Amino acid sequence: MTVPDFAYAPMQWRTVEAFRAHLRKHNPNVVPWAQGIVLHHTASPVPSTWKGLESIESLARFYRFHHKWSAGPHLFICAGSPNPANDGIFQLTPLNLVGVHARECNSTTWGIEVVGNYSSQPWSDATTSLVIGAVHELMSWKGITPNRQTLLYHRECVPDTSCPGQAIVDRFNWVLDGVQWRMRRA
Repeated sequence: MTVPDFAYAPMQWRTVEAFRAHLRKHNPNVVPWAQGIVLHHTASPVPSTWKGLESIESLARFYRFHHKWSAGPHLFICAGSPNPANDGIFQLTPLNLVGVHARECNSTTWGIEVVGNYSSQPWSDATTSLVIGAVHELMSWKGITPNRQTLLYHRECVPDTSCPGQAIVDRFNWVLDGVQWRMRRA
């Protein structure tokens, strides 16, 4: 089997503000297909093993050569890595291209992977802040109203997965509430 071309454009934004500044440089009409966001967790790597762009490159190879995918999820979010320079919002698949992350939801949603395994523990406060901030910035930039039809977790697209972890699924409304609160303040 031949290896497909792979959509890959690694980038890092250390803060939500830097991510916002990046988005504002681009016209949201370059993403006519995006209607929402699907949240995931990586399970592995976890923050203690995260190496920033080095991890992004490793994940790109994994998706391309192991899964034979043509792209991966769009963003990865990590807080609490051993090197604080490796924390932030990372792009794997360009935001203007359809990614591969949640089967039938791929064609209409951005995929955001939260670095860690959240089967039994929730996100840290720093992780929560980055996730809610990144989701808010994407939705605000694209003009998407945050609700339960536009902000999904992986299990809603692919029922046979445990992603994004039960600790997140159990508290998913606080993610949506946080994004909606930011939208009202903007």
